[in-house]
Amino acid sequence: MKKAIVTGANGYIGTWLIKELQKNNVEVIAVVRNRDSKIDTLPENVKILYVELNSISTLVDLVVDRDIDVFYHLAWDGINGSDRADYQLQLLNARYACDSAVVAKKLNCKKFICTGTITEEIAKNILNLDINAMNSIYGVAKHTTHCLLEILCKNLDLPFVWARLSNIYGGNNLTGNIISYTLKELQQGNKPSFSKAEQPYDLMYIKDAAKALYLIGKENTNESCYFIGSGSPRILKEYLLTIKEIYGSNAEIGLGERPEDGLEYDMEWFDTTSLKRDTGFTIKNTFKQNIQETINALQEVKM
Repeated sequence: MKKAIVTGANGYIGTWLIKELQKNNVEVIAVVRNRDSKIDTLPENVKILYVELNSISTLVDLVVDRDIDVFYHLAWDGINGSDRADYQLQLLNARYACDSAVVAKKLNCKKFICTGTITEEIAKNILNLDINAMNSIYGVAKHTTHCLLEILCKNLDLPFVWARLSNIYGGNNLTGNIISYTLKELQQGNKPSFSKAEQPYDLMYIKDAAKALYLIGKENTNESCYFIGSGSPRILKEYLLTIKEIYGSNAEIGLGERPEDGLEYDMEWFDTTSLKRDTGFTIKNTFKQNIQETINALQEVKM
């Protein structure tokens, strides 16, 4: 891989992916929403194009290159908070992802990669579950987008990979996911509260996730969908207790203080066998090492 396009380039994952691509001498065209968007996390030498998602088709005219190896579509509105339950917003994301695939084909890209979420697995069986969590709309929209892209890319004759993510942490993550919430509360001297935290999870370090996305773009992949994870999923409570151990005896973790949300995860969803087989991906450090590095970075920022 010598050249790539990345939408959502200034987002959390996009920023780290671009660092990984450039580390491997990949030329990057970074697509950012508009000139009011924050781009201070992007490398100075990256080429930036300003394009709103609702006009993503204009990329065909803005990008003169026709030798692009991979189109990474990471842009997605409403990944946090109440926006996850906004069905209009989430459905628009599905449309924009499909529009991006059409653009990738017109630009003669060799592969189109889009990112999903582990909650798609719940969405597959949503009609048979007795839950009313509105934020499950986000997972349903991701699952819908995955299905649409599978059909569309086959008809476009465009090689396609759906990269499924789960609870990315580290770096400048301010998304409010379980790790960023936990570390923020502990850093402020508060007690984060949780359910019993007995679900299986696979928490993935951002540097490792970026490396996996790079490898999926670089290698000749055999599957249309890969789960990006550490390969060593654990019960969520074990992760949280590891964080408590690092913070010391004064830190409190409120296990069992929140009700269960009714969503059940399966350890099989976190299988990385095909990812390792097709890309050679391995993680560098343990969760404890990565979370310690994350905490150290947060403490430096605070100072």
